[in-house]
Amino acid sequence: MNKRMILMGGLVLIVLGLLGGGAYTAVQLLTPQIENGGEEVAAADEAPSGGGRVMQSVSSFNGGPPVAVQTTILPAPELPNEPSAAFGILASREDNTLLVGTGNIDLEVDIEVDPETGQETTNLIPSTDGPQLEVVITPDTIIYRDVTDLTIPPDQESGEREIVQQVRQVESSDDVNGNLELEVWGERRGDRIVATVLVYGPLGGGAFE
Repeated sequence: MNKRMILMGGLVLIVLGLLGGGAYTAVQLLTPQIENGGEEVAAADEAPSGGGRVMQSVSSFNGGPPVAVQTTILPAPELPNEPSAAFGILASREDNTLLVGTGNIDLEVDIEVDPETGQETTNLIPSTDGPQLEVVITPDTIIYRDVTDLTIPPDQESGEREIVQQVRQVESSDDVNGNLELEVWGERRGDRIVATVLVYGPLGGGAFE
C-alpha cells in the first residue's frame, strides 16, 4: 500500500503522483506556497473580485514536459451572489443534519496496487483541523451537485484558462453522503447553519475519481 499525506490548506490543495500511464498532477486552490518533495509548487493568485477561485496545476503525461495551467473558476450563475456561510468537507450525516469539517484539510491518499493485475485502487481519508459546523437541510433548501470538469487534457499547453463552475440542481439530498466537499449558504447562528442553498461535489473536484 502506498500512502500519501496531502495538505489541503485554506480551501483545497491536491497533489497526486504516479498516476496510471506515468502521469502526475499537482493542483492548488487558494493556498500559500508549500514544498512538495523538494520541488516548490507556486502559490495560486488571490481570488478574483467576482468571487471566483483560482487553481494552479502542474501536470505531466507519460514522461512529457510539465504543463502549468492557471484556471480561474467563476461561480455558477445559479448560485447566490454573496459569500457562502461555510465551505468544508462532509464529516457525517444523521437524517437531515450534516456535520461539516472546516479549516485546513489533510487528505490521506491510500493507493493499493493489485500485484496480479497491476490495477490501482485509490482510497481517500480526509480530516480537518477547524471547527465542525452543523448544517440543517430543510424542504426549502435548494441543492446542487457540482459537475465542473477540471480535467487538464493531455494536449493542453501551459498558460491560463477561465471556466464557469457547472452545477446541476437535484431533487433530493439522498446523494449527500461520503467523501464530499460542501459549500453552504444560509442563516448561521453560532455553529449552526440552516441551509438555503447547498452545493456538493467530489473531493478536489474529482481529481481522484
